[in-house]
Amino acid sequence: MRRALPVLLLLALAAGSVSCGGNSTLNDTEAAVFLTVEIEQYNPEVNIGVAQDVVIAQMTIASHPKDPNAQLGAAQDVLLNRWVITPSRADGGTVASPQWVIDQPIHVPAGGEANLENWRVFPQEYFYKPPLSNLFPENGGVDPETGQTNIRQALRVEIFGTTSGGKSVVLAFTIPYNFFYAATQ
Repeated sequence: MRRALPVLLLLALAAGSVSCGGNSTLNDTEAAVFLTVEIEQYNPEVNIGVAQDVVIAQMTIASHPKDPNAQLGAAQDVLLNRWVITPSRADGGTVASPQWVIDQPIHVPAGGEANLENWRVFPQEYFYKPPLSNLFPENGGVDPETGQTNIRQALRVEIFGTTSGGKSVVLAFTIPYNFFYAATQ
Protein backbone atom coordinates (compact mmCIF):
# COMPACT_ATOMS: atom_id res chain seq x y z
CA MET A 1 0.00 0.00 0.00
CA ARG A 2 2.88 2.37 0.80
CA ARG A 3 4.34 1.77 -2.67
CA ALA A 4 0.97 2.23 -4.39
CA LEU A 5 0.44 5.75 -3.00
CA PRO A 6 3.52 7.32 -4.69
CA VAL A 7 2.69 5.52 -7.95
CA LEU A 8 -0.90 6.80 -7.87
CA LEU A 9 0.33 10.31 -7.07
CA LEU A 10 2.78 10.18 -9.97
CA LEU A 11 0.03 8.96 -12.34
CA ALA A 12 -2.30 11.74 -11.14
CA LEU A 13 0.38 14.37 -11.79
CA ALA A 14 1.09 12.93 -15.25
CA ALA A 15 -2.60 12.91 -16.13
CA GLY A 16 -2.96 16.49 -14.91
CA SER A 17 -0.04 17.73 -16.97
CA VAL A 18 -1.37 16.03 -20.12
CA SER A 19 -4.90 17.37 -19.65
CA CYS A 20 -3.64 20.94 -19.19
CA GLY A 21 -1.24 20.65 -22.10
CA GLY A 22 -1.62 23.01 -24.98
CA ASN A 23 -2.86 21.43 -28.17
CA SER A 24 -5.64 23.98 -28.49
CA THR A 25 -6.98 24.86 -31.91
CA LEU A 26 -7.24 28.45 -30.67
CA ASN A 27 -3.47 28.75 -30.91
CA ASP A 28 -3.02 26.91 -34.21
CA THR A 29 -3.00 30.11 -36.26
CA GLU A 30 -0.33 32.78 -36.47
CA ALA A 31 -2.72 35.66 -35.72
CA ALA A 32 -2.63 37.62 -32.45
CA VAL A 33 -6.37 36.95 -32.03
CA PHE A 34 -8.61 33.92 -31.92
CA LEU A 35 -12.31 33.66 -32.69
CA THR A 36 -15.19 32.05 -30.84
CA VAL A 37 -18.75 31.46 -31.90
CA GLU A 38 -21.92 31.61 -29.84
CA ILE A 39 -25.05 30.22 -31.44
CA GLU A 40 -27.93 32.00 -29.75
CA GLN A 41 -30.73 30.58 -31.86
CA TYR A 42 -31.12 27.79 -34.40
CA ASN A 43 -33.62 25.07 -35.19
CA PRO A 44 -32.01 21.60 -35.19
CA GLU A 45 -35.16 20.03 -36.71
CA VAL A 46 -35.16 20.37 -40.51
CA ASN A 47 -38.21 19.38 -42.57
CA ILE A 48 -36.88 18.68 -46.07
CA GLY A 49 -40.47 18.95 -47.31
CA VAL A 50 -40.03 22.72 -46.97
CA ALA A 51 -37.69 23.85 -49.73
CA GLN A 52 -35.53 26.42 -47.96
CA ASP A 53 -31.89 26.63 -46.97
CA VAL A 54 -30.85 25.53 -43.50
CA VAL A 55 -29.82 28.60 -41.51
CA ILE A 56 -28.55 29.53 -38.09
CA ALA A 57 -31.07 32.13 -36.98
CA GLN A 58 -28.70 34.06 -34.75
CA MET A 59 -25.01 33.68 -33.95
CA THR A 60 -22.15 35.86 -32.82
CA ILE A 61 -18.51 35.52 -33.84
CA ALA A 62 -16.23 37.24 -31.33
CA SER A 63 -12.54 38.18 -31.56
CA HIS A 64 -10.30 37.75 -28.52
CA PRO A 65 -6.60 38.52 -28.03
CA LYS A 66 -4.38 35.48 -27.46
CA ASP A 67 -2.40 37.62 -25.02
CA PRO A 68 -4.88 39.24 -22.61
CA ASN A 69 -2.48 42.18 -22.10
CA ALA A 70 -2.01 42.85 -25.83
CA GLN A 71 -3.19 46.07 -27.40
CA LEU A 72 -5.22 45.22 -30.49
CA GLY A 73 -5.38 47.46 -33.52
CA ALA A 74 -6.84 47.46 -37.00
CA ALA A 75 -4.11 45.01 -38.16
CA GLN A 76 -5.85 42.34 -36.05
CA ASP A 77 -9.28 42.89 -37.63
CA VAL A 78 -10.37 39.62 -39.28
CA LEU A 79 -11.95 39.10 -42.66
CA LEU A 80 -13.53 35.66 -42.83
CA ASN A 81 -14.27 34.66 -46.39
CA ARG A 82 -14.41 30.91 -47.03
CA TRP A 83 -16.93 28.64 -45.30
CA VAL A 84 -16.45 24.87 -45.61
CA ILE A 85 -19.32 22.79 -44.26
CA THR A 86 -18.70 19.06 -43.99
CA PRO A 87 -21.65 16.85 -42.95
CA SER A 88 -21.11 13.59 -41.12
CA ARG A 89 -23.62 11.03 -39.94
CA ALA A 90 -24.58 11.01 -36.28
CA ASP A 91 -27.06 8.12 -36.44
CA GLY A 92 -24.99 5.11 -37.45
CA GLY A 93 -25.34 5.65 -41.19
CA THR A 94 -22.25 6.02 -43.37
CA VAL A 95 -23.46 8.07 -46.37
CA ALA A 96 -23.49 11.80 -45.56
CA SER A 97 -24.53 14.81 -47.60
CA PRO A 98 -21.84 16.40 -49.80
CA GLN A 99 -19.42 18.99 -48.51
CA TRP A 100 -20.48 22.56 -49.25
CA VAL A 101 -18.00 25.39 -49.83
CA ILE A 102 -19.18 28.96 -50.07
CA ASP A 103 -17.44 32.33 -50.06
CA GLN A 104 -19.24 34.73 -47.72
CA PRO A 105 -17.24 37.65 -46.34
CA ILE A 106 -17.64 38.60 -42.67
CA HIS A 107 -15.69 41.36 -40.94
CA VAL A 108 -14.85 40.81 -37.25
CA PRO A 109 -13.18 43.83 -35.63
CA ALA A 110 -10.22 43.14 -33.34
CA GLY A 111 -11.59 42.56 -29.84
CA GLY A 112 -15.13 42.98 -31.18
CA GLU A 113 -17.82 40.80 -32.69
CA ALA A 114 -19.95 40.20 -35.75
CA ASN A 115 -23.63 39.40 -35.25
CA LEU A 116 -25.11 37.20 -37.96
CA GLU A 117 -28.78 36.49 -38.59
CA ASN A 118 -30.29 33.77 -40.79
CA TRP A 119 -26.86 32.61 -41.92
CA ARG A 120 -26.90 29.80 -44.50
CA VAL A 121 -25.03 26.66 -43.49
CA PHE A 122 -26.64 24.05 -45.76
CA PRO A 123 -28.28 24.52 -49.18
CA GLN A 124 -31.77 23.17 -49.78
CA GLU A 125 -30.53 21.66 -53.06
CA TYR A 126 -28.83 18.96 -50.96
CA PHE A 127 -32.27 17.76 -49.82
CA TYR A 128 -32.57 16.19 -53.30
CA LYS A 129 -29.25 14.29 -53.08
CA PRO A 130 -28.50 11.12 -51.12
CA PRO A 131 -28.83 10.42 -48.31
CA LEU A 132 -31.58 13.01 -47.63
CA SER A 133 -33.40 12.30 -50.89
CA ASN A 134 -34.22 8.84 -49.53
CA LEU A 135 -36.60 10.45 -47.02
CA PHE A 136 -39.02 11.66 -49.72
CA PRO A 137 -42.11 9.40 -50.05
CA GLU A 138 -41.41 8.76 -53.75
CA ASN A 139 -38.00 7.34 -52.75
CA GLY A 140 -39.28 5.05 -50.01
CA GLY A 141 -39.43 7.52 -47.12
CA VAL A 142 -36.69 5.82 -45.07
CA ASP A 143 -32.93 5.84 -44.86
CA PRO A 144 -31.83 2.48 -46.34
CA GLU A 145 -28.86 2.29 -43.97
CA THR A 146 -30.71 2.79 -40.68
CA GLY A 147 -34.33 2.03 -41.60
CA GLN A 148 -35.35 5.31 -39.93
CA THR A 149 -37.57 8.08 -41.29
CA ASN A 150 -35.03 10.69 -40.23
CA ILE A 151 -31.31 11.27 -40.76
CA ARG A 152 -29.15 12.92 -38.11
CA GLN A 153 -26.09 14.75 -39.41
CA ALA A 154 -23.51 16.91 -37.68
CA LEU A 155 -22.35 19.84 -39.77
CA ARG A 156 -18.68 20.66 -39.22
CA VAL A 157 -18.32 24.36 -40.07
CA GLU A 158 -14.83 25.66 -40.77
CA ILE A 159 -14.42 29.35 -41.58
CA PHE A 160 -11.13 30.55 -43.02
CA GLY A 161 -9.87 34.11 -43.13
CA THR A 162 -7.02 36.50 -42.50
CA THR A 163 -6.32 39.48 -40.31
CA SER A 164 -5.81 42.86 -41.96
CA GLY A 165 -2.13 42.28 -41.21
CA GLY A 166 -2.14 39.10 -43.34
CA LYS A 167 -2.16 36.43 -40.61
CA SER A 168 -4.30 33.29 -41.04
CA VAL A 169 -7.34 32.70 -38.85
CA VAL A 170 -9.60 29.64 -38.67
CA LEU A 171 -12.82 29.18 -36.73
CA ALA A 172 -14.35 25.70 -36.51
CA PHE A 173 -17.44 24.35 -34.79
CA THR A 174 -19.94 21.52 -35.18
CA ILE A 175 -23.70 21.83 -35.06
CA PRO A 176 -26.16 18.89 -35.04
CA TYR A 177 -29.28 18.62 -37.22
CA ASN A 178 -32.11 16.12 -37.55
CA PHE A 179 -33.47 15.92 -41.11
CA PHE A 180 -36.95 14.45 -41.73
CA TYR A 181 -39.79 14.68 -44.23
CA ALA A 182 -43.25 15.98 -43.37
CA ALA A 183 -45.77 16.99 -46.00
CA THR A 184 -46.59 20.70 -46.12
CA GLN A 185 -50.00 22.16 -46.79
